[in-house]
Amino acid sequence: MYRRASLAAACTAAFALTALGSSPASAITTYPAWDGSEEVSSFGCPNTTTYGQVITVKNKNMLSKFAFSWKYAGESGGSMVVRGEVYQWDGSKATGSALWESEPRKVSFTDGVFHSEVFKPGALPLTPDTRYVLFASIDKDFAKCKNGYVVGWGAVDDGAYTGGTFVFQNNAGNSANWTVSPWSAFGLDLAFDAKLQ
Repeated sequence: MYRRASLAAACTAAFALTALGSSPASAITTYPAWDGSEEVSSFGCPNTTTYGQVITVKNKNMLSKFAFSWKYAGESGGSMVVRGEVYQWDGSKATGSALWESEPRKVSFTDGVFHSEVFKPGALPLTPDTRYVLFASIDKDFAKCKNGYVVGWGAVDDGAYTGGTFVFQNNAGNSANWTVSPWSAFGLDLAFDAKLQ
């Protein structure tokens, strides 16, 4: 389900651009195109358990961190446990084994504002001119999702980033689907930032 948030939030583009600075690191980011309120939802239990962004790596190929913006989208509180993941992308689904997986992380905010969720692979080597999917999922910790907890993710029009798109799966806890079943997409990019060096 896709929806437009009713309240405008402060634009985060200035922060995203400042983060680039004059460092040798670069970024793939859609934050300058995000209005701070547009979102796609609902990620969590019981159904849509995996959201991600496909990217194409060019020259700089060490992924140090990636971030998404999440806002509580439920009605009665709760919590969930998520893991960040990095896989290669074959055009319709994740492929191979995980290149990186975060430690499990509990998410339980209910304040209705966007929170930056940052995942830090450190210095994960990626291959130039190759597509990857950066995603978060509750599949491996599905039983820990409490009270139908869901969040919306910041989103922008698909033209904001031409090297990939927003993708998702309705797995209900089956992480094996990541690499065996095609993922769904419907013409959006996530509001995201991926730092490369």
